Amino acid sequence: MIKVINYGEKSSNNLILALGYFDALHKGHTAVLEKTVQTAKGLSLTPAVLIFRGGKSKTDLFTLEERIKKIETIGVELVIVKSLDSEFMGKTKQEFLYELSSLYKLEKVVSGSDFTFGKNASGNVQTLNDFFGIDRVITLNLVGDGNNKISTSEIKKMLSKGDIKLANESLGSPYFISETVVKGKELGQKLGFPTANIILTDDKFKILPAVYKTKVVIEGREYFAITNFGSQPTVSGDNLVVETHILGFNGNLYGKELTVYFLDKIRDIKKFNSIDELKAQLELDKEY
Repeated sequence: MIKVINYGEKSSNNLILALGYFDALHKGHTAVLEKTVQTAKGLSLTPAVLIFRGGKSKTDLFTLEERIKKIETIGVELVIVKSLDSEFMGKTKQEFLYELSSLYKLEKVVSGSDFTFGKNASGNVQTLNDFFGIDRVITLNLVGDGNNKISTSEIKKMLSKGDIKLANESLGSPYFISETVVKGKELGQKLGFPTANIILTDDKFKILPAVYKTKVVIEGREYFAITNFGSQPTVSGDNLVVETHILGFNGNLYGKELTVYFLDKIRDIKKFNSIDELKAQLELDKEY
């Protein structure tokens, strides 16, 4: 089971530490983590990663909890969480490395070739090589042919346009939201389409309001689902809601954590002339 500690908390393990921003956990980030886990097995080291709370944007693609959930699936055993406060951001590249190496037993570090750190992003892979020694630093070239680097900002643009498939390709796995199910107005129940409702925090990145084909996992079983991300113009106005109708599932999910994986966009949100029209469209969505 994965262990999560705050930066500064001691660990007695000999670590191989992945360094990077890891805000989106896209294919580039995943490659660094997979290399960390793979190398750890051969050297009997604990695969670890340093991730940050708070970020470059007020709308993070994934919450801290969601990132930890995905990191765990890769096989990382230790997550070190550091807040990006002004004091930490003001540390020089040398101050950061001295502090990091004094806190943890770092046998090796792994990063992408474009990794930068320290005040004014003055530290880079060469700095790591100079500090740790080239034999203790593993560097991955994450820039593909034609300099096509995967970036969080580009993935956000894709999601903002509702291009889920393209975003998922860059992420390497489906974009997902993981939150606690809350009680809604039960309008879906009255329509014969009961939904599990979740509310997103203000700092969570919002995808394009639309109706999506999704997948959820409940007690180890996978279900396809229809997720309405956005408003309910036919029945209740313009409040942002995330409602998921889970095909083939009957049960109470209130208070439980639900993870919704976005697979494809079905259609845009539209206002129907009647409830019957809406129900007919929902049947078509189910068929899709």
